[in-house]
Amino acid sequence: MIQIRLRNFLDITAPIIFFYIIISLGWKTFRFFNVEILLGIVFIISIIHFFILFDKNIEKGYKSMIFLSFFILVLALIFPIIKILFCYKDINAKDIKISTLISLILYVLIRVTYFMRIVYVKIHNPIFIFITSFVFLSFLGSILLMLPASTIKKISFIDALFTSTSAVCVTGLVVLDTAKDFTYLGKIFILILIELGGLGILTITSFFSYFFRDGFSFKEAIFISNFLNTKTTSNVLSLAVKVVMFTLSIEFIGALLIYFSVKEKNTIESDGILFFSIFHSISAFCNSGFSTLSQGLYSPSVRFNYLLQLIIACLLILGGIGFNILFNFFTYMWLTIKKYFFKIFKYEDFRRPAHVVTLNTQIVILTTFFLLFFGTVFYYISEYNFSLSEHSSFYGKWIVSFFSSATSRTAGFHVLNMNSLAPATIFFTIFLMWIGASPASTGGGIKTSTFALALMNIISLSRGKNRLEIQRREISSESIRLSFSIIMLSIIIIYISILIIIFLDPKEDILSISFEVFSAFSTAGLSLGITSNLSNGSKLILIFLMLLGRIGVFNVMIGLLRKNKIGSHHYYRYPKGNILIN
Repeated sequence: MIQIRLRNFLDITAPIIFFYIIISLGWKTFRFFNVEILLGIVFIISIIHFFILFDKNIEKGYKSMIFLSFFILVLALIFPIIKILFCYKDINAKDIKISTLISLILYVLIRVTYFMRIVYVKIHNPIFIFITSFVFLSFLGSILLMLPASTIKKISFIDALFTSTSAVCVTGLVVLDTAKDFTYLGKIFILILIELGGLGILTITSFFSYFFRDGFSFKEAIFISNFLNTKTTSNVLSLAVKVVMFTLSIEFIGALLIYFSVKEKNTIESDGILFFSIFHSISAFCNSGFSTLSQGLYSPSVRFNYLLQLIIACLLILGGIGFNILFNFFTYMWLTIKKYFFKIFKYEDFRRPAHVVTLNTQIVILTTFFLLFFGTVFYYISEYNFSLSEHSSFYGKWIVSFFSSATSRTAGFHVLNMNSLAPATIFFTIFLMWIGASPASTGGGIKTSTFALALMNIISLSRGKNRLEIQRREISSESIRLSFSIIMLSIIIIYISILIIIFLDPKEDILSISFEVFSAFSTAGLSLGITSNLSNGSKLILIFLMLLGRIGVFNVMIGLLRKNKIGSHHYYRYPKGNILIN
């Protein structure tokens, strides 16, 4: 009985205490009790709960959560303990604050993970959970960004919500100067929102659910397979772990490469080279486009750093190509290396499985390659006498063109002067933004596979074929219908949004408004400089577009309109009716 009461006490008091810690971090003057004392209280309760009064009959999932929570509390108190026990004066209040903040976020994620398992049982619509997770993150982020300790000066709720949504939806559109208007803590909040939004909070909670797998149900596996865009329910937790670990590994390597590419220059006007490297590595891989520089990568300190541009472009491509594609491609590379290793060193033939590279991988990689190639050539030709004229070297012009081709589809970084772009370049950039990244990636847009299927279907129909065949495979009519539906819906939504913003802000140029709307819907993040000048109504339209673009138009429609009722399948067909098209 005492175990249950202690469990209920911890469940009630822990969130209250941690909410107070958030307040104390945000308002430096609002502190009735010391943060470390409160952490110590929860730490002692956890020790009593876990080591002394723990009920062995309690469910394994909750036991795992308590153990992880205990570990996180140790992490939160490690700096104060070292400082107290060893009188280590080099540990200052900033170190304690950051360790407390990181521990707090991890603790909350673990609590959210356990809470999500309860939600899975109550709600039968996985898409609805997916949608609400992004909306919840956007509002939570806006509250955190409005804390006095997060900003240099007071900001409005609309601006905080816009910044938070842009970070969660990994867009990169900004109404405030990230470098000047946000404090170090505010930038950390933005960075966390980018990471959570890029991976999706449900992917991260699935990662933590790996530790609760003993009590994991088949229904939860179905939900997580929906979130990770995989058709199998086997090993979904392992896939979630692979996605999170792969992301953290690439971001770590990217941060190191960025650090060494700017270390010798030592001209970064930021919070420090290390923070600059970590921030931009995460921002690039998640395709968000946020920067700690006032002018972004167009700042004089990094505008001509071509090595940095290549590193960030590679991170953008890796983040925008999709995790399923990357894992499939790496599997193919590993088996190829293994084949030649056996042949050279063991004199044996290693037979790899047939069709290792899936048709989906082939389509996505080829489409991405052609878009990058033709985009690079187009930017080089169209901007040679315009924005590229400030780059004197031959290879510099090509690297900038390649970077612009990569970032136009997925992220909001720019190394060209957006105000001096040729009209043809602006229209071409809109086209690239509209296509966007690949499925199951951190990017937005209608997706490369959608564009490729629609284009190949048009070619197939022009040749008089009544079905689409690729690589001796017949593409299902459902996929074709879905691709054309996504294209039509995107055009309709974009057109209506442009019309509303023209009505709300008639003084703005129609081309700039169109560019802004395409950028928001495709979560590309590029802008011609009108974002901060828009009215609150127009900003709300862009917020809605960013959420819609990140979640997916069809995901929203399915979540709101699909009826999951027994017997809702139609086991009948009406007579066919022909309609004249042309």
